[in-house]
Amino acid sequence: MEGSPHSMQRLVFELDGDEHGQINTTNDTNEVNPSPNISETVKPIDDVPTSEERKGLDASMRNELKEKLSVTPEEWTPKIGMTFKTVDEAYDFYNTYAGRVGFSIRKDNKVVCKRTCQIRFCKFCCSREGKRVADKRRINVKNPRAETRCGCMAVMKISRGKDGCYRVIDFNETHNHTIATPSMPYMLRSQRITGKVQGDQAKMVDTGIAPRVSMDLTVNEAGDCENIGFISVDLKNYLSSYRTRKMDKGEAGDVLQYFEDRQSQDPSFVYAIQLDQAELVTNLFWADAQMIVDYAYFGDVVCFDTTYRINKKNRPFAIFVGVNNYRQTIIFGAALLYDESIDTFEWLFKVFLKTMGGKKPNAMLTDDDAIVEKAINLVLPESHHRLCVWHMFQNAAKHLSGVFEKFKTFSKDFSSCVYDCEDVDEFEDAWKNMINRYELRENNWLQRLYSKRHKWALAFERETFSADMSTIQRSENLNNCLKKYLNIKYDLSRFLQHFERVVTDRRYEELKAEFAATQSTPTMATHTGILDFAAHVYTPPIFSMFYNEVLQQLNCRIEEDHVVSETIVEYTICVYGVNRRFKVIFDSRNDSVSCSCKKFEFVGILCRHALKILDYRRVEMLPSCYILKRWTIGAKASRSEASHDSNCYSDQVTKIAAHRKEMFHLLTQVVNKAASNDDAYKMVMQVGENLLENVTGCLKQTTFDQSSITLEGMQVENDNMGSPW
Repeated sequence: MEGSPHSMQRLVFELDGDEHGQINTTNDTNEVNPSPNISETVKPIDDVPTSEERKGLDASMRNELKEKLSVTPEEWTPKIGMTFKTVDEAYDFYNTYAGRVGFSIRKDNKVVCKRTCQIRFCKFCCSREGKRVADKRRINVKNPRAETRCGCMAVMKISRGKDGCYRVIDFNETHNHTIATPSMPYMLRSQRITGKVQGDQAKMVDTGIAPRVSMDLTVNEAGDCENIGFISVDLKNYLSSYRTRKMDKGEAGDVLQYFEDRQSQDPSFVYAIQLDQAELVTNLFWADAQMIVDYAYFGDVVCFDTTYRINKKNRPFAIFVGVNNYRQTIIFGAALLYDESIDTFEWLFKVFLKTMGGKKPNAMLTDDDAIVEKAINLVLPESHHRLCVWHMFQNAAKHLSGVFEKFKTFSKDFSSCVYDCEDVDEFEDAWKNMINRYELRENNWLQRLYSKRHKWALAFERETFSADMSTIQRSENLNNCLKKYLNIKYDLSRFLQHFERVVTDRRYEELKAEFAATQSTPTMATHTGILDFAAHVYTPPIFSMFYNEVLQQLNCRIEEDHVVSETIVEYTICVYGVNRRFKVIFDSRNDSVSCSCKKFEFVGILCRHALKILDYRRVEMLPSCYILKRWTIGAKASRSEASHDSNCYSDQVTKIAAHRKEMFHLLTQVVNKAASNDDAYKMVMQVGENLLENVTGCLKQTTFDQSSITLEGMQVENDNMGSPW
């Protein structure tokens, strides 16, 4: 740093130099500069401007100001005696003049009439007028703000006359500082424009676009920074006030307004709010029409998870997700919770169940949480509650870190107990051997884990359909997706808007998958009856799984067979490279097949062992009983098999809810398919109007018939009463 002491000292002088041109410097920026010792000789600095140079600078500034004033039109220059109707009009005029000259203005002081509350006097001055008041805290500030006040005398004063107009009573055009060049006025505070452009940018930011990206887009569209009339700091300040104005009516009121707006757009939008004893909002749940429809088709398996710190209130964000026929994550409902108490989860599960028409999931995957488990047992006792295997392995790595480090084979044995055991007896033997081998009989964590084995070991759940899900990674991945849009700084209303955007993105991905499935066919190395049929009915992701099982059957070999009965044969299958035997039972009466691996029961597609036997028995067509509709391209087709028998419902309320659900599913499909096509839209509207008239006529006729029956009953009662005469 020896080569540049003067430049450093010059910078300090310009910011903090004293009236004598003396400077105190120190190598430690954290310490306060010591007072100069007057006994020491101050070394002169050649770079300090002399009095002659200062006079030259003042003359240069005056010349520059005169040049600017000379080109300013006469009609834009303030003059004593000018009149204005309002204070704002006078301010705008002076501000326009300031922008042409190259300085910024501010309102200095004013005098207000106490009786009429009208402004009697107002002073507009240059923004560099006066001196900054000394701050006692400045001694502790490492990087103090640069001084912007220099005692500039430029001013315009106005006073209110008897006619109600404001007249200029004083005007001074003299400045004692450098004025802005023609390319700088947009940087001056009073010259920046805050209006529609910032409003449009605020809306862009609310949709998830970063403020910097939004600013860059505006600059590119305007051609240059000076053409947009403001800087990035103005956008930041505008965003703060914009969001504050949106929350004026309170957060709860804003959220309720959002829900009401959604419900006006989608009458089937459902939301539920739980209040505490003080009538304050504690828990929120919501689901739109498409979520309810998706649950009707794919709600057999549900993942439930909560996450934190993606909203300003730091509330637990709970989400119900599942998997559709394209193996994509779909959302069934969401909630913002006050806490994670058993009462909260019990309320949430009841509301979710009621929203979905009482349909309970076949299986429900959650994290290992005792409170969630209790709530599920209370509200959903018939559902198979399973624990996330991924979280279990994470906890195992935490609680058994020493075991994993000491025994390299422990991970493989532990994983084998989870995934590879086909039945309960095999699991019990494998677990016992693992505990004894690694001397873990006294491990408390493993004992607690073993007590919940029926919730995580596949040996206990292989016969329960789980859509090939053993973890809640789908909801975890969705939470990561949410974090691209959601920020801890967001209030609840903006949180909901961004969540809506995430849902829209997921549905767009589903739409692309549906389009690809209808516009293409899978490529196959060979064609068989089973493969061609499967390619026609299965969605591409499911067919890919099935196709792999068909190819893997080439590694299977029939080791022996055993005739059980006249039509039933049990085969033993061995697989190349696998030290395990699989039992497959085939019934020739209906070509039914069952494997000990239980892949069909758990995933919903036939395994390679079963396909080997079908191929061996010359079964050329895949039996329809082994094609789950939820995995097919037509999974969302209209359900003609829906029950229309009114006697199957236990009460009138349940019947009405079921009728609503069935009609809603059908009509929602019609709306979704016809909305994008003009001809289809016109046809639906025409048919819909006729349908509405027919329904109205049917209701009138039903009402008339019921009234007739009522009147007849009353007449019978009157006839039986008899006359008193």
